[in-house]
Amino acid sequence: MVHILYNPTSNCSVNIESSLAQAKELYKNDDTVVKSLLEIEDLKEYFISLGKSDKVVLLGGDGTLNVFCNKLRGVDIKNEIYLYKAGTGNDFLRDVCGENFENAKILKINEYIENLPVVTVNGKEYLFVNNVGFGIDGKVCTAAEDLKAKGKKSINYTTLAIKLLLTNYKPNGATVIVDGKSRKYKRVWMSPVMNGLYYGGGMMPTPNQDRKSDNVSVCTIHSTNPLQTLIIFPSIFKDEHVKHTKKVSNCSGKEIEVVFDAPQDVQIDGETIRDVTKISVKKYESVSLRDEKFKTTTV
Repeated sequence: MVHILYNPTSNCSVNIESSLAQAKELYKNDDTVVKSLLEIEDLKEYFISLGKSDKVVLLGGDGTLNVFCNKLRGVDIKNEIYLYKAGTGNDFLRDVCGENFENAKILKINEYIENLPVVTVNGKEYLFVNNVGFGIDGKVCTAAEDLKAKGKKSINYTTLAIKLLLTNYKPNGATVIVDGKSRKYKRVWMSPVMNGLYYGGGMMPTPNQDRKSDNVSVCTIHSTNPLQTLIIFPSIFKDEHVKHTKKVSNCSGKEIEVVFDAPQDVQIDGETIRDVTKISVKKYESVSLRDEKFKTTTV
């Protein structure tokens, strides 16, 4: 049995029906069950009820994958799980599948969600797949959230970030602590902590980060005025921002803490939390998917 679980709000609900129809066509020769994730009250109980030979196809993007992993935290999953691309940025697929990610419609993901990092915000723990954005990237996501609430369907996150850079975003000082070593920065614009290589639709703040490693990485852009930041910002997509060594700091470690002097918005794989001053991140084995038969395959 193939269980197709879809997120009806993925990609701002644009073309989700088309993606769902394509996924159904891919498994037309199998017995299938199609369910909206919003209709499943207890995802843990749903997985416990599955047969060992059942497969699960998750239809959505980075945000959908984040919610999926958090709801299943602690469950020892024995089923094969696939991600069918239906998101906006699809940074997870971009990282895992490389340049051909646009063509890799479906990917087996078991091995990629067995050792996820955890971020603690306001005393609550959240798993994340790609990154935790703290600073202007968090503000971009809350601004986008507000636009969606007003009914806007198509949102360009890069354009929104540039607008905030040039208008009302005010950077604050921040302290970044990596494996116990602390450093204070002035005028911090962004300080994302990365598990994967990409976020925000292709930004690559920590080019040496490997999601299969035991470390997470943090990139801090600091001590610049809006115009300088605007010059540096586009180079994050091309891995050229690291040349600005006096304004860009990259570090990696097993535990990372970022503390801002004033409240900032945070995004966790696109899911937002507002008015936060501190995040604590560490790698944490939380989803046990250890069966050696799980290998990466793409269709």
